[in-house]
Amino acid sequence: TVGSVAVEDQPDVSAVLSAYNQQGDPTMYEEYYSGLKHFIECSLDCHRAELSQLFYPLFVHMYLELVYNQHENEAKSFFEKFHGDQECYYQDDLRVLSSLTKKEHMKGNETMLDFRTSKFVLRISRDSYQLLKRHLQEKQNNQIWNIVQEHLYIDIFDGMPRSKQQIDAMVGSLAGEAKREANKSKVFFGLLKEPEIEVPLDDEDEEGENEEGKPKKKKPKKDSIGSKSKKQDPNAPPQNRIPLPELKDSDKLDKIMNMKETTKRVRLGPDCLPSICFYTFLNAYQGLTAVDVTDDSSLIAGGFADSTVRVWSVTPKKLRSVKQAADLSLIDKESDDVLERIMDEKTASELKILYGHSGPVYGASFSPDRNYLLSS
Repeated sequence: TVGSVAVEDQPDVSAVLSAYNQQGDPTMYEEYYSGLKHFIECSLDCHRAELSQLFYPLFVHMYLELVYNQHENEAKSFFEKFHGDQECYYQDDLRVLSSLTKKEHMKGNETMLDFRTSKFVLRISRDSYQLLKRHLQEKQNNQIWNIVQEHLYIDIFDGMPRSKQQIDAMVGSLAGEAKREANKSKVFFGLLKEPEIEVPLDDEDEEGENEEGKPKKKKPKKDSIGSKSKKQDPNAPPQNRIPLPELKDSDKLDKIMNMKETTKRVRLGPDCLPSICFYTFLNAYQGLTAVDVTDDSSLIAGGFADSTVRVWSVTPKKLRSVKQAADLSLIDKESDDVLERIMDEKTASELKILYGHSGPVYGASFSPDRNYLLSS
């Protein structure tokens, strides 16, 4: 029973390989392939690009048929003669294929099984397909026609044949192009539901309230916080699809603090408008390429086309440089105001210009703690 279960678990391997039993004369494979290649290369330009898509899947399946039926010399000769004709984006797969030289190699090779279990998808216009079908029937080339029917999925469309540029933009994968039905599957583009976090009652805020109103005042706040997270987005993937890590205690505390702050925020509206501070760059003459403001609105940085970064203080506090090394050595490092003493008051100004770039500055960003400015 154990043996039979193992076979049932892997039904593909034997079924996949047995499809290569229907073989023709091994010495004729090169002639069949060369004949088709000559026909495609001599066809009209509008059809040639589409029909050229046949080269790679036919080459792979004809080679695998020769290997499976133990015609090793013919397989080697076939591979050497035609592998150079394949497109550059198939070269990695061809390297794997070149290592399959015996029937025994095929049984455990994942690339070969992937290629065989999923039909290679070719998207071809109806006119190009009719041209190919007529040629194979006239030449009575059953070997290639069998491979086309057995191993390829031809997605026929009505309209003008596609150009080489259009085809190259879509092909290159192990199984050809995606089927048009693939675009009909649902895409989960929504956001996952936020993890639910219990917000504890804030005793300090409630001490001033009367005893009866205490729970009543806090409950609606708690519900309003949790209401967003309880709604599942219909376009979101199922919760268990992505194994998200558990939230750390520190993350939970941060979230709780943010939620509490949100409840105390003033609701903006026509009667309660925010106060806004505007800053204008004068005489920049289109030289200004990037701007950033610190979170506490105390500094503004501008990136310029002349490779400079300029930083302004927009509070009464001026920007100062650190004193020279000789002066720093005289300072008492143990004093409480050491961070003030190391600054040189002579250099205090509202603007500092930073040099270092050799081209226009297209990005500037302050760190949340204001200690660093990143420019690019």
